[in-house]
Amino acid sequence: MSTPADRRRSILPTRRTSIHFTPSTNPRPRWLLHLQANMWRFLMSIGMLFHRLAPPRPPKPSFTRSIPSTLSGTPGTIPLQFYVPADWETQRGLWEHRPRLRGEMKYRDVVVVPPESEEGEDGGGGKSSVQRRVSSGLDSMGRSFRRRSMNVRRWGNYPVVINFHGGGFTLGTATDDARWCGTVVDELNAVVISVDYRLAPEFPFPTAVEDGADVVLWVYEHHDELGIDREKIALSGFSSGANMAFTVPLRLYDEHTGFRGEEEAAKVDADLHGSPSTVDSTRPSSSSSTKVASFPSTPHHPVSPADPDSSPTPPENPPSAHPPIPTPRTPTRPIPTIPLRCLIAWYPSLDYTLTRTERRATLPPSISAAHSLPPLFTDLFDESYLHPSSAIPLDSPYLSPGVAPSALLRGALPRDIVMATCEYDMLLEEGEAFRQRLEGLGKRVRYTMVEGARHGWDKGPNPLRPTKGVREQYLRACREMRGVMGEGGGRERERRTGMAVPGAASRGGGGGVR
Repeated sequence: MSTPADRRRSILPTRRTSIHFTPSTNPRPRWLLHLQANMWRFLMSIGMLFHRLAPPRPPKPSFTRSIPSTLSGTPGTIPLQFYVPADWETQRGLWEHRPRLRGEMKYRDVVVVPPESEEGEDGGGGKSSVQRRVSSGLDSMGRSFRRRSMNVRRWGNYPVVINFHGGGFTLGTATDDARWCGTVVDELNAVVISVDYRLAPEFPFPTAVEDGADVVLWVYEHHDELGIDREKIALSGFSSGANMAFTVPLRLYDEHTGFRGEEEAAKVDADLHGSPSTVDSTRPSSSSSTKVASFPSTPHHPVSPADPDSSPTPPENPPSAHPPIPTPRTPTRPIPTIPLRCLIAWYPSLDYTLTRTERRATLPPSISAAHSLPPLFTDLFDESYLHPSSAIPLDSPYLSPGVAPSALLRGALPRDIVMATCEYDMLLEEGEAFRQRLEGLGKRVRYTMVEGARHGWDKGPNPLRPTKGVREQYLRACREMRGVMGEGGGRERERRTGMAVPGAASRGGGGGVR
């Protein structure tokens, strides 16, 4: 009888058996990678300066805040850049100065403000009747204004979008996506938080993913302070940041469930394949010092008709048969269920089991040479982030969501996903394959392939004008988000008037970090 491993290999027999990162050239020493990364960061900051000079100029962050890392084994802080709506400060002031009531403030609670005494201190009617009428009228107007302020308040109802910048996990800053952040704020009346996650080579895999998970947890736990609706949280990202938009929910899901033990993976495999699974104790695992599960070296493959894991009718709440750890892990703190509403991924990197050579081969040579990132950059990115190279399993779901187990994707990702790829991008093929796989898992994917565009096309360094078509694509993504999440204050207007707010009617419950 064939083993599950044999059946998996039979799906794609040409898949290579080595799934650990091997540098294409002699690996550079870490000090040299640090030096080169800092040099390119400086040059990239100049390019982004020109990019921001193009009219109309993008907004500057409203304020900055730093939070401590808790999930990573490497302590540190994570800076966050906030972009908030124009009325955010006003609404915060109304909320902070609201009358203090017992219990939680409910929607449309009427706050009764007692009128001032109509008698003077001597009890003999020190005020004239005219003065009393004027004072009473002003009090009535004040109470009416305060009640109206409570009824139309938006505090606690802003959608929030957490954004991850690109740069191969090695370059870039949180302000690189200022145009996108400003567009989202304007179109959705949302709070946007752009994350300065820690970069390689100083902080290699999986620090960036764990920083992203930390930010989502912090935002969810501080929703009152930020004035957001924690049922309307979305993630967005560009390139490697788009990779994080998919891998952060997977990391949160594992943290919430305490990961999966080897015996659970074997049981699920037996249920799916109809025979017991033999666990290979010789499989290499990650030696990362962080709290990341050990990863099996048997590659996971995209969904295909022969893949039993792609069944359209999965069992209720299926457990995830994916990277196990030797013993069940107890989380250091309770991890809540975070119902992510949607993901927005711009030209994501999804499958590191493919070499850069294999990825470039998906494009015609003329296009690849003219539009793809040269090995000068991609080798720097891979050597910096995938360290130590012999211990990084390239099929890890925290690195390659495109080949993550179906049960994990089905349980961890929200139902609504917006994805955009570029025609002249070596990541196009894996993006389209992942889109088809997500749709097969029941996800609702709004997909666009931007014609004639190369990887990172929206970050052109022309200081005279922005790249053509960028704003149109940003607005399209915002329309899709509005259809899923609504906009800040929209739910209150719908309740008050009994009329549906445009885009709010299609709100639907989706997946999330359960």
